Amino acid sequence: MLTHFFVNVPYDLLVKKYLPLFARQHLNPEIYFSPQILDKWPEDEFKAVAREVEQFDLKTTFHAPFYDLSLGSIEPKVRRVTQERLEQILSLADFFHPLSIVIHLSYDARIYEEHLEEWLENAVQTIGKIIPVAEKQKIYLNLENVFESEPNIFLLVLKRFTSNYIGICFDIGHIYAFTHTTLKDWEVVFPFIKQVHLHDNHGHKDEHLGLGKGKIDFMLLFSLFKKYQRYPILTLEPHTEKAFWDSQDYLQKLPEEIKTYFKKCPRLE
Repeated sequence: MLTHFFVNVPYDLLVKKYLPLFARQHLNPEIYFSPQILDKWPEDEFKAVAREVEQFDLKTTFHAPFYDLSLGSIEPKVRRVTQERLEQILSLADFFHPLSIVIHLSYDARIYEEHLEEWLENAVQTIGKIIPVAEKQKIYLNLENVFESEPNIFLLVLKRFTSNYIGICFDIGHIYAFTHTTLKDWEVVFPFIKQVHLHDNHGHKDEHLGLGKGKIDFMLLFSLFKKYQRYPILTLEPHTEKAFWDSQDYLQKLPEEIKTYFKKCPRLE
């Protein structure tokens, strides 16, 4: 069942602890690279880990660094660091060959609403510098929602690009934890969804619980995927081992119709 899924895991934990589990369960890792990992690990060690992952016949996706970074920051120095981190993580793609890189959009209307056009232009320039590399390597750049209170900002960004290699990583947990919106409010972006982050919560905190352990209606989400004929990269994002096993139990109990649908994922063209 889970062979069609990816599971988010920090790079150091994958290397030091979880790679044997991923291999046994045939789980595909979505690897999060922290700034510390990017700066301290030598290239040869990245290559060695990539070979080991390939040996187990696992696919990968990447999750880019995000703390204190902003694609459209008004501060030029922050944008430069953001660009540098994206270029660093793209350089690792030569070794791991990820299907996608998840990048936080990091638009916060509380800060940038009065500077929307400037923020938007900056973000488009930042993304535009890496799209040619992503296209060449056939890597999807998927912009993730976190604190964005409504979907329009994603449409404003995406309409500035013609490339098929940019889309949305839809994080349903963040919708419920950080906004006052519903899935219906976000239907406008479903045609652009290429990846999804799956975790649960009770609607007031980003708990990253296992599926079925909070209040999120995942069956509604899955029905919308079918409605819009989306076959995204399916990614579990547990923050504890218990959350992972709870999610596995939930997925095993899904109707066969949904399980069959999942087997078609990902289909991104």
